[in-house]
Amino acid sequence: MQKTPCFIFIICFWVTTIFAQDQKTIDLSLYDKEVVSVEDSIAKYKRLSREAYRSGNLKAFKNYTDIVLTIAIANGQEETRIRALVNVAIYYQQTDQYEQSLDTYLQAEKRAEILPKDSYIKILIKVNLGNLYIAIGDYEKAILTMNTVIELAKNQEGPEQFYNVAYSIIGNAYLHQKKYQKALHYMKLSKDLAIKRSHSSHLIRSMINISDCYIKLERYEDAILNSKETLELIREKESIESKALAQLTIGAGYIGLKRYQEALEPLLEAKDIGVKGNFLKIQMDAHYYLAQVYEALDDLDNSLKEHKAYTKVREQYLKTLSKAQRLELEKESLVKSEIISKQKESLVFLSKEKQVFIFIGVVLVILLMVSSIVYSNKRRKMAATSVQLHDDKLLLENENEVLKDKLNALAVEIQQQADAKETSAKRIKKSSIPEETQQHYMERILDYMEKEKPFLDHEIKQTDIASNLGISVHLFSEILNVCFQKNFNNFINLYRIDTAKSLIKNPKYKHYKILEIGYEAGFPSKTSFNRVFKNLVGQTPSEFQKKHC
Repeated sequence: MQKTPCFIFIICFWVTTIFAQDQKTIDLSLYDKEVVSVEDSIAKYKRLSREAYRSGNLKAFKNYTDIVLTIAIANGQEETRIRALVNVAIYYQQTDQYEQSLDTYLQAEKRAEILPKDSYIKILIKVNLGNLYIAIGDYEKAILTMNTVIELAKNQEGPEQFYNVAYSIIGNAYLHQKKYQKALHYMKLSKDLAIKRSHSSHLIRSMINISDCYIKLERYEDAILNSKETLELIREKESIESKALAQLTIGAGYIGLKRYQEALEPLLEAKDIGVKGNFLKIQMDAHYYLAQVYEALDDLDNSLKEHKAYTKVREQYLKTLSKAQRLELEKESLVKSEIISKQKESLVFLSKEKQVFIFIGVVLVILLMVSSIVYSNKRRKMAATSVQLHDDKLLLENENEVLKDKLNALAVEIQQQADAKETSAKRIKKSSIPEETQQHYMERILDYMEKEKPFLDHEIKQTDIASNLGISVHLFSEILNVCFQKNFNNFINLYRIDTAKSLIKNPKYKHYKILEIGYEAGFPSKTSFNRVFKNLVGQTPSEFQKKHC
């Protein structure tokens, strides 16, 4: 689910000491004149703090804030201390460290008890707490807090700014509760107020939230159009996070419209911003959407890379979330598919002449005889294939024994059957290769398969393995047929299915899609993976995954 931006009130009035590994050093190059008072420092660093936040440099924003907090404590400036605590909480909130953020907001709220009930700072703290309640999944508490904000703001000069924020947060709460029409209503109220007040940053956030509502309502064209209008409003001074969120929504809209190629550019830009700004949720969503796009474009390599990146960032992001948000993040997306069937026009042959009926009768008899012969041959082949599949299933059933040892045992059994029943119709075909030589090459092949794992290469050919072993293709094929009674494809697929089963049972791969498991095991397509897995295991990969996860 896309991260929905909320309004956060930021108090920027900071001093300009730069932190390096928690040590304070003064960067004198920042001064254009001598600083003679704390007030002068506050004015100067208010501007620097604002610029750091808007440029996405949250580390610098936090450093300036920590310095102001230290100065406020040292000089007994209680109100400045409260404001500094709020900005520290904002830093933790923006970097998805929600527990630290909540603790810091509550510290600020506790110290603000000395202020009047409807003081600006008290309202500000409640506004940002409402934002935080959204982040930790307490949506009812967010709505209740914003209703309190609306009441307190009535006694403020220019209460519209607080109404604007309250509408946005209430809209977010309804969005998470899947009450999308209600959410859209409040988002539009917030947008109208932002336009009325000519407040560009609030307008941008409201429009991003509206786009998110459109995505949830599957109004993809509206989402794309609204987000493109949002990008036109964003200037360099605006937070780069807003730009990334707008690009994410555009990409999601194109995915909804199945215009995958057009989704690439905005999603790649959003990912780049997320990485540079260390916005974990934006990174995660960008990787997730890009994995879908590349899969739809049959670019399996990039799809797999993006999914791996998504899984890695997701693990980091989950550590920052509350239990409620972890559950929400576990929602799985459903892929819709359509099955279209068409009927072909049937042909009816009529004839009035007796000779035509006789001719047709003769043709039918011939066709029946040919069909019988073909069917008989096909049935024999199917019976042989069935026996082969049964043997392969037995090889894969005992998972406590490695595949190499199973194949060795199979080769010994085949040789014993050949020696005991020379005249049997099922006897393996004779080979000009001595039995000792067969054993030598068989061991070489099995060792190579176990150590080098050539079956993981989607494009591996029989000639490639024979060349790497230093033997001819004919000899390689004969060893497979004589020792294991298998052709090259059957032999390779045994290893691939054995690998796929291990991956599915491995907890590290529990979030992988079936396509990605098959790709990791060496199968070139989802179709071939499903077909071979079903034949050799007796279950589809999805059924096997549900049973063992």
